[in-house]
Amino acid sequence: MKTKIQKYNSGIINVKGIGIGLLISYIITLSAFVIYAFLLTYTSLSEFSLPTMTMLVTIIGVVIAGAFSTKNTKSKGWLNGGIAGLLYITVMFVFGILFIKELGPSSSWLIKYLWGGFLGSLGGMIGINL
Repeated sequence: MKTKIQKYNSGIINVKGIGIGLLISYIITLSAFVIYAFLLTYTSLSEFSLPTMTMLVTIIGVVIAGAFSTKNTKSKGWLNGGIAGLLYITVMFVFGILFIKELGPSSSWLIKYLWGGFLGSLGGMIGINL
């Protein structure tokens, strides 16, 4: 009789898992922003909802990145999720600098990094228990 053996990453940091988590979360984030852009264009939805929607999509993206980064990890979900959250915010920061010329380092980015680490860790704790 065959037994099913599940392979877990024995290292502390699951680099492959973090990469996959980031990729999945950015696909979801990009899809959400495209849908929102269509709603803004073709409905009477106000542009005043843009900051709220951006914050909501970012929060969901960070939690998803944290959760998927711990898929094949058996411990330290909070650490892998936190790293994924910080990397998610870093990529957003780099794209912001590249595409929005007035954007630069500020105290608000420090707060975003703190929230990114916290929410990513939370996602990692959720993902490791699924």
